[in-house]
Order: sequence, then structure tokens, then C-alpha cells
Amino acid sequence: MGKQSNPISKVNINKKNVSKEEEALLLAHNDLIAFGKLFLPDDFLRSETPAFHYEVADVIDDLSVKQSTFILPRGHGKTVLTKASILKDFVFCDPSDMLFYGWVSATQKLATGNMDYIKYHLDYNEQIRYFFGHLKGRKWTEEDIELSNGCKLISKSNVTGIRGGAKLHKRYDLIILDDFEHEGNTITPDARAKNANLVTAVVYPALEPETGRIRVNGTPVHYDSFINNLLISNERAIKDKKDFAWKIVTYKALDDNGNLLWESFFTKKIMEQKKKFYYDSGQPSKYYQEYFMQVQSEEDSLWKSSDIKKYEGYIEYEEGINYISIDGSKTPVNTFIGCDPATDIDTKGADYSVMMVIAVDINNNAYVIEYERHRSIPTIGSKYDTGSKLGVVDYIIELYNKYHCVSATVEDVAMNRSIFQALNEERKRLNRYDIAVIPEKPGGTQKRNRIYSGLSGRFSMGSIFVRDNMFDLINEILTFGPRMAHDDTIEALYYACRHTFPPNFKQEKDKKSWFKPKKQPKSWVVA
Repeated sequence: MGKQSNPISKVNINKKNVSKEEEALLLAHNDLIAFGKLFLPDDFLRSETPAFHYEVADVIDDLSVKQSTFILPRGHGKTVLTKASILKDFVFCDPSDMLFYGWVSATQKLATGNMDYIKYHLDYNEQIRYFFGHLKGRKWTEEDIELSNGCKLISKSNVTGIRGGAKLHKRYDLIILDDFEHEGNTITPDARAKNANLVTAVVYPALEPETGRIRVNGTPVHYDSFINNLLISNERAIKDKKDFAWKIVTYKALDDNGNLLWESFFTKKIMEQKKKFYYDSGQPSKYYQEYFMQVQSEEDSLWKSSDIKKYEGYIEYEEGINYISIDGSKTPVNTFIGCDPATDIDTKGADYSVMMVIAVDINNNAYVIEYERHRSIPTIGSKYDTGSKLGVVDYIIELYNKYHCVSATVEDVAMNRSIFQALNEERKRLNRYDIAVIPEKPGGTQKRNRIYSGLSGRFSMGSIFVRDNMFDLINEILTFGPRMAHDDTIEALYYACRHTFPPNFKQEKDKKSWFKPKKQPKSWVVA
């Protein structure tokens, strides 16, 4: 970007007797959020500024960050922050710098709209006009503008449009790719490869060699998209404790503890409305894509929506027998627990610990009753601190007691040995030797192959039933494949199904009650 002489020197400020107005201007020069609140109040004062906006702004303002990526949910301010940053850089720019920016959007409509926003505020924003004067330059089109201070912005709907846009001897100081990937240009492997190649072969070489920056805003639209591959590569680098060329800021609309990312604007009510819309429209995977950065691989997905059976019902316990009640009809069931404890809690993308209860009826249908899914929970919670969260062992025992389970199957790997030790200690402490725990060693089979082998028969026969609100499980079923983000919930389902068996009951002639048939004595007489 060049040396950047003091851009505020052209504004008439008395440094010995600084007014509040001048203080605000100085603050706006150094801080993107302050700039937005002062000059773009309609966008920046409509709600409380969330913490992640400050984080994004800090990265944008840091000129030492050459490659940055903001992967955030739809409607969470990526583009607004981008518009504000361009305006801030341009109005405070010293004429000797003459910044040259390129901005690529997904469609021509978006590209034109973004440019209209910039032009409008340079033309008509009273605050900007008051402090900086009239900045309209010689060129003022839908795709190309030049300010009176020499700054230039090109806005295109295609990455190739910025090729050859270099201003005389100058390359781009900044190129922004704002939602440049969409469903239309990520359909085929060739199209996706082309997107990635354009970034590396067109955008990157077009930047100023020493100071040029590239910024990517977006939400993954395909498992093999450029943005999603950045996410995957970054998570791998974090796990391996390696440096990564890109500075990535990414958040989900709702974190693992149910906390909203932008609570004052994207409220819980709005999120529920979004969720209901996508689920009622038969597109639940799109909800996770747009707001949780989880994308479904249709090519690799092994199970479809038609493989998922739904039910509405509940468990009753009467006279030592579990029943599942569906539509007023009660059927005896055996209940089982499957547990997949997290083995890696040190990384941002670490898996969850999942404890799941299923009920199996006389026809060997499996109903997912309930599951607990938590990240970074202890083996066992404190017995002396009632405010502490429960641990894996606590949940197993709690669910075992609640649903009068037959057994609990727990993944047995070296990292989970403490769980089995704690379970044995708790059984002794509670004098509950009726709690049956089955350790299940994964063996040498690759995990997802193992899960597929264990559950594919049930899915093909339509014998697994889930509730509508089991979003995590449904999402993992629909995205199950080599590129899925998490597989902890579906793995807990696999373990829950490992050692199940149907109850031995028969129905009375009145079809209203059940009985357990008596064992018939075997004869040693051979006819």
C-alpha cells in the first residue's frame, strides 16, 4: 500500500486545542468501528456492536496482515464492514498514496449495489462532505470510480474482471473477494478448481508485491469450495501447531453452549425462524451451511433425507417395563446407551462428547430418545460444587437411571481409560453394580467405514427413528461422508446400536396389554 503519510494532515485540526469533534475524527481514523459509528450511523448504530465485529475490524486495520479471510454467517455484517473499510481508507488517504482497490462480488447486481453504496456516501453523506469535502473524481461509473485524491475502486462480478485493471504502473493495494463463490459457480469439480486457480493465478499476482493485500469474505457453499478448503486447512494447521498463510476469523451464529454470536441483532427468535424455514422447506442442510459453516457433500453423502424416519413419542416405565408410547399405542422396549467421549479437547475444531439413549422395540426398530452433546467436559463433575457442569460419567449414570437402561456401550481407547476407572468408582460409591458398561474397542477399521457398516443396514431397512428437533444428529446423517465436519453424534448412535436386542414380549389377544412368555422346557427325547 505504500508508506501512507499522515492522511489526517489535510484536515484542519488544531492539535493544541483539540475539540470533541476533532477527537472523534482522530478516533475514526484509527478505528474502523469508530469510523462506522461516526460516518455510517444507519448501519453501525442500529444495534449494539458485537465483539466479533471488533475482532474483524482489528484485522482489517492491521496492514501487516496480507491475506485475511472472514468466514461468518449470512447477515452478520461482513459486507457492511467491507464497505466501511473502503470508505475509511479512501477519505483518509493522502493524495501521494492513491490507493487502488478491487472488489469482486458473486453477481453483477451485488457488484453494482456495493459500488452504489460507496458512491452515495462520497456524494451525499453530510458528515463525510463536511470533513473531507467533495471527493468525486473524473471517473464515476457502475464498475469504476476515481476520487479527487487519486484513489480508485474497481467493482466486478467476476474475478477475471480485475485482470488487466492495473492503473498505469500501479498494481492493486487490496483485492476483496466478497461472497465470490455461490451455488452456480461451484457445481462441478472443474468450476471449483477454476475458482481456486483464479485466486492464486489472477488475484494474488495482481497485488503490489510488498504491500498488496487480499481479503476473502464468505460463507461456504460447497464442501470443496475455496473457502471451505481454507477452513479445513486452517483447522489442520491449528491441530498440528503450524503457521498458516491466511489470517482466518470464523464464527457460527450460535456457539456450542447456545450463545448467540450477535445477540442484539440476530436474536434467538430470528434464529428459530430461520431454522424453521429451512426445515419446513425440506432443506435443513442449508440452515447449517448458512449459519454454522457446515456444508453437505451431495456427491459423497451416503444417506439422504428419505433414509431418516421421524417419530413423536415418549418413554413410560410401568411395573419394571419400559414402553414407548406413539400415537396412543404403547410397545415394550429395551433402552441402551451409546457414548463417544471426545479424545481431543485442545483444538477449536475438537469433537464433542456425546451420550445417547436409544429404545429398541420388539420389531428391532431403534428410536433415538435423547442425547447430550458437549465439548470440553470433564470425566466426572465435582461432588462439592453444585454449579459445576456434569462430566461424561455423570451423564451416563443420569441417563441410565432416567431410562432404566440395559447397558451402556462406551468407546474404549487409551484416552478414555479414565472414564472406565471413574465409572467403576462411581458404581462402588453408589452401590450400583447393576449398571452394565460394555467397553467397545474401535479396532483397526477406519472410523467412518465402521460407522457405515454398523448403521447402513438399519438405514436401508428404515429401522432408525429420530425426533424432528435432533438437529445435530440429522445434520451428521445427511452429511455423512469423507468430508463431514463432525461425526461424534452419529458415532454415539453407532455405539448405542452395537449391543442391542429387542424385548421378549408378546401381545395379549385384546391388543391392549403385553406379557412375557414363559420359557418352555426342552426335551432330550429325539423323535
